[in-house]
Amino acid sequence: MLLNFAGHKVNMASIIMPNKITEKQQSGKVALTYQQYEVTPYATIQANTNQKLEEVRVDMAEIKAESKPVELLTSVGSCIAICIHDPVHKCGGLAHIMLPNSAIEPHEPLPGKFADTAVPALVKAIRRISGKESRLSAKIAGGANMFANLNTASLDIGAKNIKAVKAALAAHKIRLAGEDVGGSHGRRITFNIVSGIATVRRFDGEITKL
Repeated sequence: MLLNFAGHKVNMASIIMPNKITEKQQSGKVALTYQQYEVTPYATIQANTNQKLEEVRVDMAEIKAESKPVELLTSVGSCIAICIHDPVHKCGGLAHIMLPNSAIEPHEPLPGKFADTAVPALVKAIRRISGKESRLSAKIAGGANMFANLNTASLDIGAKNIKAVKAALAAHKIRLAGEDVGGSHGRRITFNIVSGIATVRRFDGEITKL
């Protein structure tokens, strides 16, 4: 019998001990008797591994790093979601960058706005949580050409963002473990801090796990 207890499935069962055989002497004969042990109930608990994690929204030009079990969530078009993971300390973070290079706005107070400033800022935030220099890996999604129908290369900010993000990751010696970039559709990204899996849902219906 299965019961639901505190979000877990509990299987109720019983331990039935075998009958005990004893001998009795009766009028010179050996008589066999049987003694039934008491039935003892026990329970086995099956953990529910499909519990949904809390979702934490990451807005444009924002950086968030976490160590608790959450999913960081953002949506991008020509912007790029940079997901960086520390598999040893089970922490990581996400940056939602908008543009490739901070040279156009050197006094911008939000490092998450540009690829070249977001990557080092995100790495610093993650290592502040772990307290150690550990090997990090990155997964990126986005960089769509939202003006593909105009056939104008100068408006393809997505391609420039892709190039700038990859250059920034390489400059900080962070391995690019997966990517879903380009195209002409926006994307919704959820990044699982514990597992390091990034789930990308494109607005054309395709789903990819990185």
